[in-house]
Amino acid sequence: MTINCIKKLLLLSGAMLISFAISAQASFTVDVPRVVGLDENFRLVFTAGGEPSSFNPPQLKDFDVLAGPSTSTMTSTQIINGKRTDSYQVSYTYILQAKSVGTFSIPAASAVIGGKTYHSNPVSVEVVKGDSHNSGNTSGSSSNKGAGTISSDDIFMKMSVSKGKVVKGEGLMATLKLYTKVPIGGFENVKFPTFNGFWSQEVDTPSNIEFTRETVNGKIYNAAVLRRYMLIPQQTGTLVIDPSEMTCLVQVRASSGGSRSMFDDFFDSYQTIKRKITAPSIHVSVSPLPSGAPASFAGGVGEFRLSAKLTKDTINANEAVSLEVSISGSGNLNLVEAPKITFPADFEVYDTKISDNTSKSGRGTSGTKVFEYPLIPRGAGVFELGPVVFSYYDIGAKKYKTLTSEKLTLRVGQAVEGSENSSASLPMGVNKQSVKSIGNDVRYIRSGLSGLVRGNSFFFGSVTFFALIVLIIASYFLIDKFLSKRIERNRDIAGVKNRRANKVARARLKNAESLMKQNLYSAFFEELHRAILGYCSDKLNLSLADLSREKIASSLEEKSVSKEHSEELLALIEVCEYARYAPDQDKPEMGENYQRAIKLISDLEV
Repeated sequence: MTINCIKKLLLLSGAMLISFAISAQASFTVDVPRVVGLDENFRLVFTAGGEPSSFNPPQLKDFDVLAGPSTSTMTSTQIINGKRTDSYQVSYTYILQAKSVGTFSIPAASAVIGGKTYHSNPVSVEVVKGDSHNSGNTSGSSSNKGAGTISSDDIFMKMSVSKGKVVKGEGLMATLKLYTKVPIGGFENVKFPTFNGFWSQEVDTPSNIEFTRETVNGKIYNAAVLRRYMLIPQQTGTLVIDPSEMTCLVQVRASSGGSRSMFDDFFDSYQTIKRKITAPSIHVSVSPLPSGAPASFAGGVGEFRLSAKLTKDTINANEAVSLEVSISGSGNLNLVEAPKITFPADFEVYDTKISDNTSKSGRGTSGTKVFEYPLIPRGAGVFELGPVVFSYYDIGAKKYKTLTSEKLTLRVGQAVEGSENSSASLPMGVNKQSVKSIGNDVRYIRSGLSGLVRGNSFFFGSVTFFALIVLIIASYFLIDKFLSKRIERNRDIAGVKNRRANKVARARLKNAESLMKQNLYSAFFEELHRAILGYCSDKLNLSLADLSREKIASSLEEKSVSKEHSEELLALIEVCEYARYAPDQDKPEMGENYQRAIKLISDLEV
């Protein structure tokens, strides 16, 4: 083979590798706001991940094309652990304006990249009338707001639930969102809701709040999810989700007090004002489950499937085997208890092991939950296990359903001689050994004195007996008097909470210390915040709903707590609230604030 042939072969191989790399990372996407105003100018951007040889734009009959398509390219190179990655993007940008109010579809566009045709996804754009002063301003009217002109229509918080009417045990999703048309610089005094009567779990706790555009009553807002909870009602009736509160730091344009000129837009000054917003309470109607539940019903609500299997179907006596029962589907799967199973009498049954692979959604918990029953048969034979019976309430069918598995056959052979567990099949206290002769059947009877002596006198009727009776009667009256005082003392609910405040707070601080050791920053300050507020609630006899800073300060003053300790407590609460939204460079130190909490509670208990 000549040198020229080798060069051609290398060039061909390189070209093939480059084409494979381009095709491997090629993509074609579309980006457009989901909600726009009628008179608003917005961008429609198609992005090709690779170098396209052609671009076929979509038909935009429902929109006026003000500009475009304008083409821009971007290349980047990354070297990670010695591996180089090159990327190349081409973007096609349109400036559009809607012709009328409604929901319109933008068809798919296509591009040819590396000889292959790629299509973008068709997208829908909702066009609303919007605010007249927002025309052409995609960021809202915040820049035009003067000091003190922020209204409840400009920024508010809302709690919504996926279902307003459920049955007991039926899961629902609660979402707390922030809606704003003004720029926000931060948050203070955040109070998330409590869910009395519900089993609750946080599903979405964003560390960085991301805003997307949404419409509320025909107006465009920047909306962000603050918290999302999975709720399962444990009581019936009308359950109330308590209000949520926070103080937002809103940036507004400072009023100059005089006439404005064309240069004011370039040299405006802004100031931050505090705006307290509240998400109103939500009512959820919870109906009881219908009567006539099967005996095997253990609270499961949703839609489930059942399967059962043995890890082995043939073993020897005294060997371990497991019965695995899998319940899969969607509903309150995390609250489903292990089915009750009756095993043969000579089976030794150990504690059930539970494992689950589940996720949270609007329908509740979905996935699979596995119950493993470890067993050790102590005798040989052929045994039938099951069937396993599991009953649940089907929400869709509105009736109870019972699932039954097939019977499982387990063949157990004789125990292996010499195994360490072979003696376990014998009755307790019996050793595995042969009978030995101890001599003659009848031994010689000894004659003469027996050598027996008189034993102790009877305890009944003795002086010690009567002394013990008197002691028992006296102890009864003493214990009765002690318990009466204790019961009277425990009736003082406020006093009990006050005495237990230090113990409960220190238990919660233990949880915070564990999170600190795991370096879980946000979780640590949230747990520390809960511990301090719980301590204040118990110590000051305040409900959690009344735990505002002003209320805590006034209650501490009524109890003659020193000003130094009061200021330290309020400062520590403020640090915990600030830590959730603080920038990385300004984050408070965990260990220092943990020690501050320990010292403060110790000083207050002196």
